[in-house]
Amino acid sequence: MPLCVAVLAVLLCGCSQGSSAPGRAGKASPAKFPTIPATTSTTTTTNPSGVATTVPVPPPTVPGWTQAVTTLPPGGGFSSVSCLSDTFCIATGGGAGEQGGNQTDGSGVTVSWDGASWSAPSVYLPAPASGPVTAPLMPAIDCTSGPLCMIVDGSGHVSTGDGTNWSSATPLSAGPPLAANPADPGAGHPGSRSAAVSCPTPTLCAAVDNTGHAYIYRNRSWLATQSLGRPAAAGSPVSSLFQAGRVGVSCPTADTCVAVVGTSVLDWNGSSWSLEPAPWAPALDTTSSATAVACATPTLCAIVSGTGLSYRNGGSAWSPVETIDPHGGLDAISCPTTSMCVAADSGGSVTTWDGKTWSAPQQVLPQASEYPGTGTSISCPSADFCMVLNADGDFATYTGD
Repeated sequence: MPLCVAVLAVLLCGCSQGSSAPGRAGKASPAKFPTIPATTSTTTTTNPSGVATTVPVPPPTVPGWTQAVTTLPPGGGFSSVSCLSDTFCIATGGGAGEQGGNQTDGSGVTVSWDGASWSAPSVYLPAPASGPVTAPLMPAIDCTSGPLCMIVDGSGHVSTGDGTNWSSATPLSAGPPLAANPADPGAGHPGSRSAAVSCPTPTLCAAVDNTGHAYIYRNRSWLATQSLGRPAAAGSPVSSLFQAGRVGVSCPTADTCVAVVGTSVLDWNGSSWSLEPAPWAPALDTTSSATAVACATPTLCAIVSGTGLSYRNGGSAWSPVETIDPHGGLDAISCPTTSMCVAADSGGSVTTWDGKTWSAPQQVLPQASEYPGTGTSISCPSADFCMVLNADGDFATYTGD
């Protein structure tokens, strides 16, 4: 056993993954959720096609996971899902996805899961009929008690709702300008703009994007945007933050957040953001630009990227990177407790921490075919339930004991 696994096992020993649950297949029953009356505009979504995606060769049933199904209606390449329970999940997508970042592809939409079926798509940000691209880019969502759900996307739009009603999408403030970064291709290129959001309470949310900006929502308003990039010294390379592809943020409490943008780690202490050294960065597999972080407690966090995982427990030092998914493409992780984490890769495989070890990757979703570059999303509100979703709309759920 690698040293980091042994240390983590001692620190986190706990219950193992739950038993098998019966699989589901085929189409779900008609939607039970009402349409979200966000706008009177007509949906102009063309991302993906007008019919739901199919699962021609579903992966075999994996213990604890349902059979993968495709019941999400068309409405956009789904880029994020958030669940409060096994009967309340919201997925969001649409707009300009990873493959269509330079086009006005459609409206930003949400769909709701009630434990048995998905609602029809509802528009929270309509696509423009003409003019500049203003469609959402890779929207991310997080929901907390209340319920309060927050959508933030790479184009800088934000919308708040309770799962059935949404505020009109409004732009976040741009914040102080950062030094130009040659690595940033600018808006309008696939993967060039993405964001992540985490809401530990109904009165606090944190968001980051991949251009070096961080945002705090407190008591129903957004505080001044903080720019975290560092201007270059004369003659030195530009060091402002930019990472093509996904970014991540996790807030286990209302005054503790950890975010990752490429190999940069950002911390929020309840009043301000800081850019911390990342001693694990040289060893981190960054061949994949996808990155995600999950914090089970204020002192226990894990980051996934590429094939590996790095964690810290009780201090500022990150562990050496451990390979947990030789397939690579790890781009999502959820840790509902200190003895359970589930990480997902872009190919539809998951690997689970049971308090002692990481399982071998298990295929629970087919490889996305219409939107393979958007990645996979996962949400585990408890150790007894998880949902994993790809951009095509294929999804599977996990049920514990």
